[in-house]
Amino acid sequence: MKLYNNFINSLNGLKIVLKENSFILELIGGIFLLPYLFFLNKPASIKLLILTIYFLLLAFEIFNTSIEKLSDKITKEIDQDIKNIKDLASASVFVVLIILIILIIITFFI
Repeated sequence: MKLYNNFINSLNGLKIVLKENSFILELIGGIFLLPYLFFLNKPASIKLLILTIYFLLLAFEIFNTSIEKLSDKITKEIDQDIKNIKDLASASVFVVLIILIILIIITFFI
C-alpha cells in the first residue's frame, strides 16, 4: 500500500511540474534530443551518458520547482535570503544544462 501511495504522490508531482514553463521547454528539448541520439553514429555508452544527463536535468528542474514553491509558501514578499536560495536552485539546473550542452557539442567532434 505504501508503494502505491508513493507512486500516486510521484504522479501528482509530475502533474504539478508539467504546468511549469521551464520543465515544458526542457521536455520539448528532449523531443529533439531523442531523434538526435537515435541517428547519432556514436557508441551506445555516449548516447546513454547524454540521456542520463538529460534525465538528471529534468530531475534538477523538479527539485528547483519544489524549492520555489516551498519558498513562496513561506513568504511571497521580497526576501533576499529566499531569493538567494531560489537562485542557487536555479543555478544547479543551469549547471546540468551546461554539462548536457557540452556533451552534445563534443559528439560533433569525437
